Amino acid sequence: MPTNIVKTGRAQDFLALVPQLAGFLPENSIVLVAFRGTRTCGALRFNLPDPTLAPKLYKRIATSLVGALCKIPGVDAIVPVSYTDARFGGLSGIPHERFVDTLVKRAELAGFLVRDALCVAADGWGSYLDPDCPAGGRPLSDIAGSPATQAIPEEARRDLATLSSLADLPVVDAAMKVRLSRDFARFQRLGGEAGTQPELVAMIGDVLDPVDTAEAALDWDVLALEAEDAAILLYLVQGPANRDQMMLQFAFGRQVGVRTFELNARYAAIQRITGRSMDDIIRAEQESGVRGDPRGTGDLMLGLSTERPDPDRVERAIRMLKTIVALAPRRARPAPLCMLAWLSWALGRGSVAGIFVDQALALDPEYSMARLLYTLFSTGRLPEWAYAVTPGEAAEEAEAAG
Repeated sequence: MPTNIVKTGRAQDFLALVPQLAGFLPENSIVLVAFRGTRTCGALRFNLPDPTLAPKLYKRIATSLVGALCKIPGVDAIVPVSYTDARFGGLSGIPHERFVDTLVKRAELAGFLVRDALCVAADGWGSYLDPDCPAGGRPLSDIAGSPATQAIPEEARRDLATLSSLADLPVVDAAMKVRLSRDFARFQRLGGEAGTQPELVAMIGDVLDPVDTAEAALDWDVLALEAEDAAILLYLVQGPANRDQMMLQFAFGRQVGVRTFELNARYAAIQRITGRSMDDIIRAEQESGVRGDPRGTGDLMLGLSTERPDPDRVERAIRMLKTIVALAPRRARPAPLCMLAWLSWALGRGSVAGIFVDQALALDPEYSMARLLYTLFSTGRLPEWAYAVTPGEAAEEAEAAG
């Protein structure tokens, strides 16, 4: 898809575009808009720190943020933008001025050009670098009325929501919930003692195919969902192997789903033959120098790959899984909630991912996938593909450079 270039000459025009760049409406956030030359190439969002923190903590936080920025290839300039519920009124300066000043200095020390540093507060906006910024800020209507938003082609505009609302579940029909619960219980009885254990991996290939189910689910009309279809998917994802396979397939395509399913079936067969646990099998392979996952599905899970997921597939999966969670019995929700968390993280929405993980842990504090994701997200790390330059981007930059 071609890049849409919108030139902005005024700060308010730039601010009108930042939510479109980020993909959401920032709240109480610091957004670092990154540039290669004169063109934006990314937007990183972080929580705004407490305005009462000590200066040394501000320095530590700012250093971490600039470190994340350094991982994006070719970035040479930034514009930090703070979004806050605080107000200009009653302050002697701009909200969060001490922190942003520290951030600007750290960025400049790291060699970045700081093109501007802006604030969007509850009652106005302004530039931290503008000595003539009015005491009460500039009117928010400057941003709302900016002609820059009209310059974005309609097909490229995104429907924006706040981060917290991105985790909201849809309202579903109560009768549909009853039907799904009934069908889900029926599939559990069919599974018998195998439940969601490795034995199920061998059985479902002949009865309920998780690869075909995942692919079909991406095209479901969530407003006309069949209870049995939803129950099949919900039942399948209760098994950790199927959950992870379908999640990766949603993100990277059917081929990744097939090879992950085959890998899971291989490990299930070893478990049946040896009676050993999955951890023991993997540990033994590592010690012997054998890599059981030569094509890196484990690396995809941990974001240790520059191969990017398909954002359209991920968005469709998120929309579908939200409906599944809203319909599901409470005991069955942790698995799809973790899938939602990982898929949100894969798109760079770490804060949304954290909300889904917290919901999963509230339902089952011992759910291992939720605990793993909580640890992963707590580091603030983004997947490696978030920093990768695509061939298309590289070609466009080379063309622009002449």
